[in-house]
Amino acid sequence: MDLNPAKKELIRAKRCVSRMKLANTYDEYDEAWSDFLSRIENVFNRIKVAVEYHHKYPSFSSKTNHLRSTDSLLIYLKQARNSAHHGIADTSKFISGGFSINPPTPGGAVHIKSMTIDENGNATIIPYSPIKLELHPSTVEAIPCRNRGVTYNPPTAHLGEVLESKSPILIAELGIEFYKAYLLEAEETFR
Repeated sequence: MDLNPAKKELIRAKRCVSRMKLANTYDEYDEAWSDFLSRIENVFNRIKVAVEYHHKYPSFSSKTNHLRSTDSLLIYLKQARNSAHHGIADTSKFISGGFSINPPTPGGAVHIKSMTIDENGNATIIPYSPIKLELHPSTVEAIPCRNRGVTYNPPTAHLGEVLESKSPILIAELGIEFYKAYLLEAEETFR
């Protein structure tokens, strides 16, 4: 059983996540995310092609096939891939960062004497009272995708664990962990 094509796709999927982490623009990030969605689905498909005619395949694949139809992260990865490649909708969105000005203690008041923002976006704040400035970095989130008239929301759980983030990087890393384990199991089963 030749599982090398599946191994190559897993390595390529990991490189896509590295590209997402190093992206300088949202376009670079989104391209790497879309590439990841293809690569991670290819891991599953390459394993199937390599071993589907082996007599152990039905029992080997039944648990994973069940999870791919019930686990919200695995469903989302598959459907986001289908949406990205067969549709025109995005599967992620860029959320601009910013800042908030709050009192240093909850329930307190903020009094600002003046605030100016120059043409480069630099702000100068002169407070009358102490303030707490919180910076909110720009982020990217997975968004609902549609495939064949059905909407698939970003995952909220994976293998019984709640996901607190819609970060495509988190979703991708969990997908890599899952399919890496599936590939290792295939290697053990079909030696």
